[in-house]
Amino acid sequence: MKLSHVITVDKPLQKTWDYSNNPENLSKWLNDFLRYEQVTGDVTAPKVGDKSNHTYKEGKSEFTMEETITVYDPPNRIELFMTSKYFDMEIVNTFEEVEPGKTRLLASADFVRVGWMMKIIFLFSSKSKMQADHERQIARLKELIESEG
Repeated sequence: MKLSHVITVDKPLQKTWDYSNNPENLSKWLNDFLRYEQVTGDVTAPKVGDKSNHTYKEGKSEFTMEETITVYDPPNRIELFMTSKYFDMEIVNTFEEVEPGKTRLLASADFVRVGWMMKIIFLFSSKSKMQADHERQIARLKELIESEG
C-alpha cells in the first residue's frame, strides 16, 4: 500500500526542508509520535546510513521503528527506510521550489512489508482512511512551516 500527497508550502525551499527534517518538530505533526533517539551518526549533520529510533503510541502501549537514511540530498530529497516488528515502509519526501518563496512537497509512504498483525488491521482500515490521515499530517506540517517567522 502506498500513500502519497503533494502540497505547496508558502515558504522558501530551505525553510521548508529545515523544518520538515528537524527531529524536534516530529511530535508536532506526526500522529502518535512520542520521541526521537539518534542511534548512529550526528543529528546535526545527517548522512546516508545514519539510524534513529522513532517511538509511537499505539493504544495503551508503544512501538518503536528504526529509521535508516537511504538517500540524503538536501534541500531536495530524503528517503528513509523504517522498520518495526509489525511492518516496514519506505518514506520519500521530495522538495521543489516552484517559485521564490513557495515549495512543493511530495510526501509518500510505501508499506513494503506487512506482518500478520498489520494485515488484519489493514482489513478493517480502508486505504482511503489511511490516505486521508496521511493528508491531514502533511497539511499540519504545511501549517506549522507557514506559521514559522
